[in-house]
Amino acid sequence: MKIRTLAHCTVGAVACCALGPPTWASGYQFDIQSIRSQGSSNAGAAEAADPSTLFYNPAGMTRLSGTQLTLGAIAVDPHSTFSTTSATTSSGQTVSPSDNGGHYAKQAAIPLGYLSHQINERATVGIGLFVPYGAKLGYDDNFSGRYYGQGIDLKSLNINPALGFKLNERHSFGIGFSAQYITASLNKSQDMVSTADAVCLAGGASAATCSTIAASYTGQPDAQIHVSGSDWGYGYNLGYLFTPDEATRISLAYRSAIRQKLSGEASFTIPNGLPGGAGSQINQGIQSALANSSATLPITTPETVSLSAFHLLNSRWAIMGALNWIRHDRLQNIEIDMPTAQIPDRKVTYLTAWHNSWSAAIGASYQFDARWTLRGGYMYDQSPVSSPADSLTLLPDSNRQIFSCGASYRVGARDTVDIAYSYIRLQTAAISLTDDDGDGTLYGSYHTHVNLMGIGYTHRF
Repeated sequence: MKIRTLAHCTVGAVACCALGPPTWASGYQFDIQSIRSQGSSNAGAAEAADPSTLFYNPAGMTRLSGTQLTLGAIAVDPHSTFSTTSATTSSGQTVSPSDNGGHYAKQAAIPLGYLSHQINERATVGIGLFVPYGAKLGYDDNFSGRYYGQGIDLKSLNINPALGFKLNERHSFGIGFSAQYITASLNKSQDMVSTADAVCLAGGASAATCSTIAASYTGQPDAQIHVSGSDWGYGYNLGYLFTPDEATRISLAYRSAIRQKLSGEASFTIPNGLPGGAGSQINQGIQSALANSSATLPITTPETVSLSAFHLLNSRWAIMGALNWIRHDRLQNIEIDMPTAQIPDRKVTYLTAWHNSWSAAIGASYQFDARWTLRGGYMYDQSPVSSPADSLTLLPDSNRQIFSCGASYRVGARDTVDIAYSYIRLQTAAISLTDDDGDGTLYGSYHTHVNLMGIGYTHRF
């Protein structure tokens, strides 16, 4: 039990980081999957104007004629700074050296692609490839919160074939199947003074003795911890589209939870030249507690329910809106298994206390002439983070506002180019973390805004 407690002590921080992003908070749940919809901050989900409707509501494909292809990409340009209030190690010492992490938020490009084909007047099939989740952060080596997480590279891909069926002129239904791949790589640092102290206490020595022994590790470089894993998971999405008249569309859609078990490795790099040499009992304990192993992490991405509407006011103006509910409360705790021969039940449990969240969007479009259509929109997106004590260094999340504008240019009868820009402003995100023993702490706040720039192309065959 003492060895298991030690393992919890030394790897608990990397577990919370490794598992933080897979809790699928809105901070990395990428729900803008259409350049046209981006221009209205996702308020235009019920418009069903190109094959990207497959993501929002597969029933919308019944409004598409012939065969159509939509390709696009969204450039993500994040700007985030961290301000440290205080940071201490598990042994109660001030973290040193220490800085605010540098330029840790990394740029990324998010691709998307959709293809639809009208089988007959009632049925349309399609397939979509998109990135539903992603995160890329990398802090400086001396980041004050490096013992809670120093870097993440999270990638995903969802392959989503779907069928839309028109019951009659007013009612359409859709169903899709999702094959989702996720791969994640995470890093953190481990303070050697705290590690030596934990090993000593696990061996049964007194607190005073262990404090003296641990002090000899002062000035040693941090140990480095790397966790990686990947897995495929499967789910589905459903949609219903009600068209009371040619000017109005009402959409109801559901995307299921997807259960996955990321499998990979946990590797540890321990500094050379530790006090006492390789024969030291403390150093042997450190080698055992920080031994390389396999790693598994079960995760469940949340289901979503969306209600949206689209209405043509006249030949030029249209208004639209959407309301989305995301079930984040499936993830109340996170557990990562890292068994070794010496510690076969080595695992870490981390409480997250996420709550369900919602988002709401409104937007409008204006057909300027036969070629140009302009649009704009606003979204409020609620964070599932319950309190600063539940925040994560690799997910500086908070409630956000999204302001967007965009345009479509009809090149000819078969081709349309879409462009969009979104500005995302997050509220200040406070963070107040303590380690398992209640001695190590991190207090500070994040200040973040993000630019999204999208471009897309649709061809009608």
